[in-house]
This record gives sequence, structure tokens and C-alpha cells, in this order.
Amino acid sequence: DGGAGMGSTVKMVHQLLAGVHICAAAEALALAAKAGIDVDQMYKIVNSAAGASWMFQDRGQRMIAETEEVKSALAIHVKDLDIVYSEAKSLGSPIPLASSALQQFITGQILGYGRKDDSQVVKVYENATKVS
Repeated sequence: DGGAGMGSTVKMVHQLLAGVHICAAAEALALAAKAGIDVDQMYKIVNSAAGASWMFQDRGQRMIAETEEVKSALAIHVKDLDIVYSEAKSLGSPIPLASSALQQFITGQILGYGRKDDSQVVKVYENATKVS
């Protein structure tokens, strides 16, 4: 088990991590903003500490910059995390963090960010916390 032919399953597991990491970055930066911390400073501190991740470094920068450039559309994570959810359900494997991330991306899509960069899921958190 786990050998040849598992490429799509490996990609699915990777997408779980990617989606959760993007939402964690958005949540952290929105909390920092709500607490009155300069998000640029927070970004720099996290990137030199144990809480850093590749997604935080890459997407966090784009969240702060509010970039119009789309490297990966938010709607793709709705599709990918829905695949993760369906597969996990069929396997009987709980995925509470990925399920929560899926809901955040769905909310982002409802708010009109589906074709925007996936980093703009931060707008879901900004909307909820009334910060930007």
C-alpha cells in the first residue's frame, strides 16, 4: 500500500495542508490586526519564529499587500477541500481543521472573492472582525 498509483491521494493530502495553512495565516493576521498589532511587524516576527510556514510566508505577504495578482484562485480551494472532505468522509477519517478551512473558503466565495487570489480569504476574517 502507498506505492504507485497514489499520486492523486498524495495531492489531496497536500491540498488539505495548503488550505489549512492559508486559513491559519489569515486568522493569525486578522487577530493581530484586531489586537492592534502592526501586521507588517507581526509578519516579520512570525517568519523568524517557530510558527512560520511556507504558506504563511508566501500568502501572508500577499494578504498584507492586498494584491490584485491571482496566482491561485480562492475558488480552487473550495473545489480541492471539497474533494478532501468527500474522500475523508468515505474513508471514515475526521478532518475538523480542513472542514473549517473549507467553510472559510466557501464564505470567501460567497463574499465575491472566488476569482481573487486565495490569499484574499483573509477578507473573511477581516469581515468577521471588522478590521482591514
